[in-house]
Amino acid sequence: MNPFDKPGQWYKGAVHVHTTHSDGKLTPPQSIEAHRARGYHFLAITDHRTITDISALSTPDFLNIPSVEVNYDANALGQSYHVCVLGVREMLRLPPQTPIQEAIDRWAELSDVLFIAHTYWSGMITPELMALDKLCGLEVFNTSSQTDLGKGLAAVHWDSVLARGKWWWGFGVDDTHGINDDAFGGWIVVKAAQLAERPVLEAIRAGEFYSSSGPEIYDFRVDGRMAYMRCSPAKTINFIGHTQWGFQRRAAPGETITEAEWRLTGNERYLRAECWDADGHGAWTNPLFLG
Repeated sequence: MNPFDKPGQWYKGAVHVHTTHSDGKLTPPQSIEAHRARGYHFLAITDHRTITDISALSTPDFLNIPSVEVNYDANALGQSYHVCVLGVREMLRLPPQTPIQEAIDRWAELSDVLFIAHTYWSGMITPELMALDKLCGLEVFNTSSQTDLGKGLAAVHWDSVLARGKWWWGFGVDDTHGINDDAFGGWIVVKAAQLAERPVLEAIRAGEFYSSSGPEIYDFRVDGRMAYMRCSPAKTINFIGHTQWGFQRRAAPGETITEAEWRLTGNERYLRAECWDADGHGAWTNPLFLG
């Protein structure tokens, strides 16, 4: 369901974060307070191969979801596949050489919210991604990969699999290890009935969220043959489908825009929208599948 059409509240969350339980700089309680202070509503700490369950520290206005980042197998370049698993309390001890789909199958028995991390940074290619089942998406933006070496944006990887029929969502994340350069730069905003673990995870699984590294998205919809998006002040708004199908609206020099519309051609297999502000920060809707 399009989250902009459904009832509920919007909740801002970080879903790829490391703490001192693996290779992060903040302790779990420090991470909670840092995110709360910046307006987040929920946090999924994904320490490497360690489930950090701090759900007991949840409050009515801040939710902690036990999660983990695991890695297995290797792609053609020798880099392992990294997967974030949200909402798990049992750690599986699988050998690092476990074939990636076998590992995903095992983790999918414990959670239905799994997504692949930093595909650009890891050198993943389309055939490797298309072969993966039981994931709900990939990271369209990873702050740590961006501040590391400029490989944070994986929109090309996302569109490549979308165009070939894989219905994946796009996640904006931090992948926080330090704090000064790779924290609070990517997040998701989820539309859920309430701030509780099951409703939030169900909404994420259904793609009822948008991702951002700065801008806010207020509306995105397709009504008949017209697509429409409304957002915080932006320099460009893009409607993106497969191959050449889409449209860009640009602000005049020195100005900004907050909405755009576009008449579909009828050739689009899917449509997603994104906006970019004057500081180079982006926000991404999840795709609507058009048949």
